[in-house]
Amino acid sequence: MICIFDHFLIADLASAKDVPKCRPLTFWQCLWMFCVAIAVPPSPFSCFRALRMQIFHTFVAANMKTLVYLTIFLIMSLLLALAPSGWISIWDPRIIVPCTACLFTLLVWLVARLLGTNSRPLEILVTAVFLLLFSPGSSIFFSQDEEAIIELSSQCIVPFFLSQYNRIHRKDFRRIYVLMLLMGIFCSFTHDGITLPLCLAFLLLAWQRRSEVFHRACWPMMAGWLIGTILQFVSRNHIPSLTPDIEELTSRTSLILGLLWDVKIFALSLLLTAWFTTTVWGRRELVRAWRRNRLVGYSLIFALATVPFAPLGNDNAVAGVSFFSMLWSMILLLGLERQWQGRRLLRERKF
Repeated sequence: MICIFDHFLIADLASAKDVPKCRPLTFWQCLWMFCVAIAVPPSPFSCFRALRMQIFHTFVAANMKTLVYLTIFLIMSLLLALAPSGWISIWDPRIIVPCTACLFTLLVWLVARLLGTNSRPLEILVTAVFLLLFSPGSSIFFSQDEEAIIELSSQCIVPFFLSQYNRIHRKDFRRIYVLMLLMGIFCSFTHDGITLPLCLAFLLLAWQRRSEVFHRACWPMMAGWLIGTILQFVSRNHIPSLTPDIEELTSRTSLILGLLWDVKIFALSLLLTAWFTTTVWGRRELVRAWRRNRLVGYSLIFALATVPFAPLGNDNAVAGVSFFSMLWSMILLLGLERQWQGRRLLRERKF
């Protein structure tokens, strides 16, 4: 007990500017303290009550992100349990519900890690809401059958692939180049909506960094994605014509834009981008977001550029634009939230 009091005493003193902060507690230390707080019986002495509350708050503060992900898992499980099922499924709900909720929580974690929206609990919750409302195929999440498992597993692959591309950008893994090549082929061949836009974005980034692209560990993934895109077109007879009909392009473009307007996330990304251009800090934030997320920005532009052709079908074109619009909207909302936090801290310092 004395060591716990000493730790909180140091933590209180660390709030002063002239005293350095103490080392934060590990997860297991916080878990032990939480168990102690539960085990300590109610006591009339105020010191024991304060100690119990202090231990509980310390545990929550040190593991806030873990508790947020656990909350997302529980809420998704509750929504799946309450969602009506239109048909009799061969899957046991006691298996399908936790598996679907676990995959959705994993998807939230991967997307938040990819976009950098995992620093605050509110950012993680906003990421989960965006994925639940605007992710392509989100209605399948509640089907409570193998289709939901396949859809969520397929969506988890994309942020994992993109995060690995960013993580190993300047590393060298010569021994697993073949595995990275196969991962690029598999991801590209199994995701029709984002295959072509992401392939064009990879090619453009490779051209911009042509002097050093083969000195980085990410080039096998880019080569695998290019191979998978070629296989996608060749195996399914989706090679676009070199002399397209203007009337057909116009009608297809108007049809897909109408479908995108119904999705709403595309309109939200356009409105956010236009609003950011109206202020000085917004334009700076746009430039900063573009530099940090060029792959997402280029993919969104190429997804829009290939809308008139829709070489892999109208539904896949809509899914590709919706997916990258969702990522771009979350990036802009992250910048907006951090700008608001910065202004709030500045006002607090003034007063």
